[in-house]
Amino acid sequence: MTNYLANFKHKHGIFLILFIFVWIFSVITISEFSIVNGTTTTMTNEVFIMYAGSLVKIFEEMVGPAFEKETSYTFVGEGKGSVQVSNLIRDGFRTPDVFVSAGTIPIIRLMNTTPTPLANWLLEFGSAEIVIAYSQNSPHYSDLEKARKGEIPWYKVVSQEGFKFGRTDPELDPKGYYGIITTELANIYYNDSSIKDRMLGEDRNPKQIFPEETLKTVLETGQLDAIIAYEHEAISRGLPYITLPDKINLSNPKFNDFYKQGNYTLKSDQRVIYGEPVFFSITIPNTVKNLDGAVSFVNFILSKNGSQLLENQGLNRINATYEGDVNKIPLAIIP
Repeated sequence: MTNYLANFKHKHGIFLILFIFVWIFSVITISEFSIVNGTTTTMTNEVFIMYAGSLVKIFEEMVGPAFEKETSYTFVGEGKGSVQVSNLIRDGFRTPDVFVSAGTIPIIRLMNTTPTPLANWLLEFGSAEIVIAYSQNSPHYSDLEKARKGEIPWYKVVSQEGFKFGRTDPELDPKGYYGIITTELANIYYNDSSIKDRMLGEDRNPKQIFPEETLKTVLETGQLDAIIAYEHEAISRGLPYITLPDKINLSNPKFNDFYKQGNYTLKSDQRVIYGEPVFFSITIPNTVKNLDGAVSFVNFILSKNGSQLLENQGLNRINATYEGDVNKIPLAIIP
């Protein structure tokens, strides 16, 4: 009888171990996404969105909640300089479902990775405009207001002695190199070759460089007088700002040839970036884990509600334009 019980326990113990093994294998298998005709199965409703740092307030307080309300997905966002996001994806430190970039260069870098591209396509969905945002607590506020009204040249205010000017690192954030290009164009537009140097000093002047995700906060706390910003981030944070001429604010495709006269060379890969209209772009990287959720988010950004929400904050709607391998764009994405 004792041997029978021992054999019984032994056999059923083996069955129990096999059952647990099969269960664990099933959970792991199900949790891995599978792409079949553009669909994905995951164990979570979370959609991980990495986006340009200038969109932090808009995405966290407006886009994310609106997306969750319209869908069954949970928005999980992280904002950083777009070049930095591109680097994090290339180095394997981040695996987002969607990447929303300022400009197209950061995504194109992912499309050009070898031997395997980390993205295959991008979609341009909105245009931005470079402005000078400033603090109401600045000791130079009166002059900044006069510059906003066109009563005195804005570049003379920003370049005066003692003025604290802030911007992002051109090696990590497109707004950093767009700001440099804008001042180069100002040299040409105002026929004054000293404007850029007086405003910025060296391209990566350590006294002016701040992380993209904290730059506005540093301005709002009074540590800076003004910063290079996009119009949409100034609007979303209620900051006063100076509008620049269309020929230098990188917003108008009509002046594309003029914009190309400004450029910046990335030190990391020696890529020369020429001035161009700033179009925000979006892609689903090949790191995607929740394809259904990623497609849903892209469609939300392209939808009437999503695009209107962005436009209300100063990110102007444009006709969607694709670049890259259009055959690899999920069929479920709205054209």
